Amino acid sequence: MRRSVLIVLAAAGGLAGLLLIAIAVAIWRIDPNDFAAPILSRIKQATGRNVAINGGIDLKVSWTPRLVVRDLTLANAPWGHSPLMVAVKQLDIEVALLPLLHRRIDVARIDLIEPSIVLETDAQGHANWDFGRGAVGTEAAEGASAPPAALGIGNLAVTNGTLTYRDGKSGAVTNVAVDSLVLSARDPQSPVKAEFRGRIDSVAVALTGQLGPFESLTQRRWPYSLALSGEIGGQKSAIATKLRVDGDATRLDDFELTFGPNVVRGAISVVSGGPRLRYIVGLTAPVLVLGTAVMAAGAQGKLSAAPVGATGAAAASSAYLFSDAPLPLAVLHKFDAEGVVKIDRLVASPTREFTAVEVRFTLNDGHLDAPVLKAATFGGNVDAHATLDSPASGAPALALVVDAKNLDLAAELAAFGVHREMTGGKTSVKADLHARGTSLHDWAASANGSVTAIAGPATISNLKLDLDSAFDRVVKAANPFRDKDPTTELKCAVVRLPLAAGVAHIDRSVAAETQKLGVSVSGTLDLRNESIDLTFKPQLREGISIELPQIAELIRLHGPLRHPQVSIDAMASVATAARIGAAFGTGGLSEVGVALFGAAARSGAGPCAVALGAPSATLSARDASAPAAHETEPLSKALGKLFKR
Repeated sequence: MRRSVLIVLAAAGGLAGLLLIAIAVAIWRIDPNDFAAPILSRIKQATGRNVAINGGIDLKVSWTPRLVVRDLTLANAPWGHSPLMVAVKQLDIEVALLPLLHRRIDVARIDLIEPSIVLETDAQGHANWDFGRGAVGTEAAEGASAPPAALGIGNLAVTNGTLTYRDGKSGAVTNVAVDSLVLSARDPQSPVKAEFRGRIDSVAVALTGQLGPFESLTQRRWPYSLALSGEIGGQKSAIATKLRVDGDATRLDDFELTFGPNVVRGAISVVSGGPRLRYIVGLTAPVLVLGTAVMAAGAQGKLSAAPVGATGAAAASSAYLFSDAPLPLAVLHKFDAEGVVKIDRLVASPTREFTAVEVRFTLNDGHLDAPVLKAATFGGNVDAHATLDSPASGAPALALVVDAKNLDLAAELAAFGVHREMTGGKTSVKADLHARGTSLHDWAASANGSVTAIAGPATISNLKLDLDSAFDRVVKAANPFRDKDPTTELKCAVVRLPLAAGVAHIDRSVAAETQKLGVSVSGTLDLRNESIDLTFKPQLREGISIELPQIAELIRLHGPLRHPQVSIDAMASVATAARIGAAFGTGGLSEVGVALFGAAARSGAGPCAVALGAPSATLSARDASAPAAHETEPLSKALGKLFKR
C-alpha cells in the first residue's frame, strides 16, 4: 500500500513537472510584442494619456519571469509644461509565478534605467498624476475594480534618472538628479531599506536608512515612518519623521533634522487646499549656524562661514557694505505660512551670536508679519517687530521696530572689529525705520525714521591703538588724555540718527563724555552712496573754558564708509598740543582755560544731553568760570529714564 502511494505521488510529480515544462515552452514561444497593442490601449483607456513602447519588449522565462521594456513613454496632461510625463530608456520587471495562483501579484524587482519623470500641478492645484477614470466606461471601471487580491513590490532600483517637480500655484521648480536609488524589502509587509545618491537642485545628497513597508504606503496606513542618515551638501546629516496625509494636509510629525552642527525638531504641515500652498511650522533648535548650507567641509572637517547675507559671487561683487544683490523676495508670493521657531543658540557669524531666540510669523499673499522677534545677545535683550509687504507690483516695503536693552558695549564694538578692554558700558538701542526696495542697499538708501543708541558709564583701558582703524585715529585725535591716563572714564555716549531718504543730517546728535572732556559730532551720513562727512568738536571739562572758533572743525571724518579718512586742522592741532603739553607739565591744566576749547561748562547741558535733545544755551562769562551743580541734571535725568534708575 505504502509503495503504491509513493508511485502515485511520483507519477503526479512527474506530470506536474511535464505540465510546467509545457507551459514554459509555450510561454517561451510567445512573442510579448503581440500583446503590446492591447495593453497600451488599455493603459490609454485607464489614464486618458498616450503611451508608447518604441523599443520593443523582451520576455525572459524563469521562476521569476523578467519583462524588459525599452523606450517607454507616457504623455503628460494637456496643460503640462512638458509633452511627456514619463520617459524610460529601459524598464525591467520581475514577477514571481506561484503567488499568481493565489490572485496575488508579487513584483520581485523593478529596475528603471535612465527614467525622466515630470510631476507638476496647475494653477488650480490639479496634478498631472491624477488620471481620474480616463476614458474607461462604467462597466470597464467596475471590472477594473476587482484586481488581484494584493499587489506587492519587493525591490525598486532607479539608475541615472531625473525627477522634476513644478508647483503651478507658486511656480517653484525642484530638480532631482538620481545617480542611484535602491529600495529593498523582504516582502511588502516588511520595512524597506533605502539608499539614495544624487543631487536635489544643486545640493549633493547621499542618504541611507529605513522606510515603512510598501504596503503601508500603498494602502495609506498612517503614520508612515522614515529614518535616513548620510551627507547633504557635504555635511553629516540625518532626517527622521512620521508622515501623515489627511485630505489636503500632509503632516510631518516627530520631525528631526540634523545638518552639520544644526539640529531642528518639531512638526511641519503643508496644506494644499487654498490659493497657494500653506506651511504651518512649529520648530525648535538647540543650535543653528546660519550659512551652514553654503559652507564647504574642509579636509579636516572644519567649517568656514560666510558673512550673514553674503552668498557667493553676488555678495563679493557688491560695491556696497549693504549689498545691492537682490533679495529673493519673490518667494513671498509662492506660498503662505505661519508658525513659531525657537532657537536656543543662533550663530549668525563668528562675532554675532544670539540665544533664547523666538520668532512668530505669518505670511499671507506676499505680506510677512513677524510680531515677535526676541533674542538675547551682547549680554542684553532685543525685542523687535518687522513687517515686509511685497506687492504684486511696486517696491516691497519694510517696517522695523527694535528695542534693545542692557547690551554690552565692548561686545558691540568687537562685532564691528573694534576691540577694547572695558567694564560697564551698558547700552540701549531703539530704532523705528521704514524703507523700500529689493536689496539691503535699497533699504538703507531709502530708510526713514530714527536710530538711537545710548551707552552708560564705562571704564576703558587705554591700550595701544590700531592706527589703521579710522575709529582709533579719531579717538586718538579727540582725546589728548588717552596717552597720559591708564584708563578713560566714559560717562556716556549717544548716537541719534534722524534718517530721511537714507540720509542722516547730524547736528550734535552724536556725542560722548568722559570725566575730562566731551565730544559733539555734526555732519552727514549718506547711506545712498555710503559716504560720511562728520566733524568732531572736543570740549574740555573741569572748568576749562576758551573761545577758539577753529576748534569746531579740529577733527574731520570723511569719505566712503568702507575706508573713511581722518583729517585734522594742522594749525589748531599744533597750538592745542602745545598748550595741553604745557598744562600737563606744570600741573596747571585748568589755567589754560582761556586758550583752549569751548567747554561743556559753557552750555546749559552736556554733549550727551544735547545729543538726546536737551536745549543748549550759552551762559554768561561770569558764570562760565565754574560749572554749576545743576548743569549735569539734564543728562542724569535722561540716563536715569533710560536705565530705569
